[in-house]
Amino acid sequence: MEERGYYREKLRILLIFYFISEDIEETSELHPEYLKVFKSEVKIQKIDFLIRYPDYLANELLNLVGEKGYSNDQIQQHVKSIFKSNEPELRREDMLRYFFGAYEEIDHIILFLVSVGFIKFESRRSVTGKVFDKLYYLSSLGIRKIEKDILTNIQKAKWYEERLLLIKEYFGDLSGTELKIKQYEYDEYRTTPINQYIKGIQQEVKGKYFQLFGEEL
Repeated sequence: MEERGYYREKLRILLIFYFISEDIEETSELHPEYLKVFKSEVKIQKIDFLIRYPDYLANELLNLVGEKGYSNDQIQQHVKSIFKSNEPELRREDMLRYFFGAYEEIDHIILFLVSVGFIKFESRRSVTGKVFDKLYYLSSLGIRKIEKDILTNIQKAKWYEERLLLIKEYFGDLSGTELKIKQYEYDEYRTTPINQYIKGIQQEVKGKYFQLFGEEL
């Protein structure tokens, strides 16, 4: 794996944990150093997909236009910013489609984050041996590293911060399964052959934007 890409992957996954995780209201007496928890690997993969495919994120935002509780003007500005910055070309990082949608092996990243004390990983097994209820606990050490080093000293982390705050605002309350269902609604996503890269939907997003707002992206 190319070293720069591997570093970027570790950074992205760590920031997903930081921005999308939930605060632990009552810390364990045995492990008081863990302050946040992120639930399910499925959600990691689906949040990661929204980061790596800005055109799909833009389309999900457009799907909220007209729904109660959302500002059409704000959504319009978010989508316009994504396309004016050429993010669908410049920020896209292809993901392969596997049996359950967009997926990338992240065990090596999780093991690294555990080894440096940033997270703790737990899971349970069913009577058949199947792993479920994967939980990722973010430590105070990891939080300090993010807040005092990564977000203040690493310029490239700024875009991830802005993107994850946007995703959290509009989709952070959804479960991994709910996000997966949304992504499977796209023909380009659903019909991509197994082990092939998922295609973009830039033209579809531009068409929908024009229909909603009467202007070109």
